[in-house]
Amino acid sequence: MSLASDFIPGLKEPVPVHTLTGSSDPLSRVRLDVLRLDLVHPLVCGNKWYKLKYNLADCLKSGSRIVISFGGAWSNHLHALAAACQISGIACIGVVRGHKPETLSPSLRDMQAMGMQLHFVSRETYRLRHDPAFHATLIRGLGCDEVTTRIIPEGGSNDLAMRGCAEILSCHSIRPDDYDLIATACGTGVTLAGLILGAAGRGRFLGVSVLKGGGFLRREISERLMGVDCICDNWQLRTEFHCGGYARQTDELLTFIASLTHETDLPLDRVYTGKLFFALKQLVASGDIVPDSRILAIHTGGLQGNRSLLDA
Repeated sequence: MSLASDFIPGLKEPVPVHTLTGSSDPLSRVRLDVLRLDLVHPLVCGNKWYKLKYNLADCLKSGSRIVISFGGAWSNHLHALAAACQISGIACIGVVRGHKPETLSPSLRDMQAMGMQLHFVSRETYRLRHDPAFHATLIRGLGCDEVTTRIIPEGGSNDLAMRGCAEILSCHSIRPDDYDLIATACGTGVTLAGLILGAAGRGRFLGVSVLKGGGFLRREISERLMGVDCICDNWQLRTEFHCGGYARQTDELLTFIASLTHETDLPLDRVYTGKLFFALKQLVASGDIVPDSRILAIHTGGLQGNRSLLDA
């Protein structure tokens, strides 16, 4: 299979692993490395590239001419998908949650400029985004051909995405056993599942849910790992650091992000990576992560979404 990377110029692999220095207590009590996936590509960056690479490769192999996917007005997934499809010559449609606003968000304007057709649906209709019957209705309603149209789930989260995420550590020559803990933020759980799968039973992994009530992700991650050729009981999911829910934040979180970025020059977003590092700080402070632990934090990108703060 020809990989989509053959058609995506400017990909940078491996990216740097930065050791976080200059941070205040309690993060200074541990050795904290950061895998800078935000530097993989200017637009198709972070974990989004790994979720999309085999999805797009499969589209190119099968002759799919149109990709349809789902997201919100600041969706990192739709933003990266629009860029990747523009570069690889695949048409794409973004099904956007909520009615069309009078003024599009900067993210939506980017998507349009990159050639993505935006299709706005009510929040009630958007809840059907996982329903195959709705997919068929949607494809017909958009005037697309079911044979040559591909549906990619919200967040790019499917088995092909997990396959791509399983390569994150190996692509960057990282040995799971070199760390006491490898940590990532979780929205759908696919990135964490892929990391666990790729490590094949080695290392220990921590997922930090950015969703309120994210406990269901434990089941979904376990189900994704069922049937794969490895025993994967080397992970945990923490659900108490959501700061109010998806895309929500507290003053404490925003103050922490601003302070850490000022001290270390590490850019963070408020939806995913900010909550990850906030969680690590709390876990070190509480003693759940012991001093002198060696930790690898996965920077999953998402920085384009920070522009939403300007509209808040």
